[in-house]
Amino acid sequence: MRAISQYGEYGIQIRPQAQKGMGDGSIQVTTEPIYAKFKPASDAAIYEVEIERAMKTFSFRGRYQHIDEATPADVLYRLSVFDTEWVEDLETRGIVEAKLLELEGLNDDFFIATEKPLDAPYPSWDTSDEPAFEMVAGLVKMGFDLNSALSYERVFGPGREAVIEALEETLKDQQVEEVVA
Repeated sequence: MRAISQYGEYGIQIRPQAQKGMGDGSIQVTTEPIYAKFKPASDAAIYEVEIERAMKTFSFRGRYQHIDEATPADVLYRLSVFDTEWVEDLETRGIVEAKLLELEGLNDDFFIATEKPLDAPYPSWDTSDEPAFEMVAGLVKMGFDLNSALSYERVFGPGREAVIEALEETLKDQQVEEVVA
C-alpha cells in the first residue's frame, strides 16, 4: 500500500508509546511506538498517476512561481511517499495499513494510492492459470514489451515466482539472440 502526502516530509503516529513508571523514578516501555515517516518524492519513487491524482486532490496553497511570476512551479518538491513495503515486520505492516486506511478520510494530508502505474499485459493476466512459459510465449507472439510485463508482475501483479522466472529467462534468451545476430 502506498500513501502520498502533500507535505514534504510528512509523518504520522500510528501507535503511541505506552510506558509504566517504576518505583525508582525510571520508566519501562511496555509498547513501542510506530511512526509512518514519509520520504520526499525526490528520495522515493513516485509514479505519474500518483502525481496526477495529487494535483487533483490537494490544493497546494502558497505554490512557488517561475521567474515570470505567473507560471506555478512543479509540485513534486512538495509531495512525499510512504510505502508499507518498507515495513519489514508483517504484523507491524498490518497495523500501519489499518491505521492509514482509518485516517485517510479524516483530513486532506494524504491519500492512499490505489491506481496501478503499469497496466497488466492483458485483462485476465492476474487471474490466469496458464503455465508460466505459455503466458510468456503469448506475450512474445503479441509483441508485448517483456520488461514492462516483468515490472508489472514484480511490483503490482500477483508476484508469481514461476512467471517472473519465465519472463527473466525469455529476456535473457532474447538478449543472447540479439548479440549473436
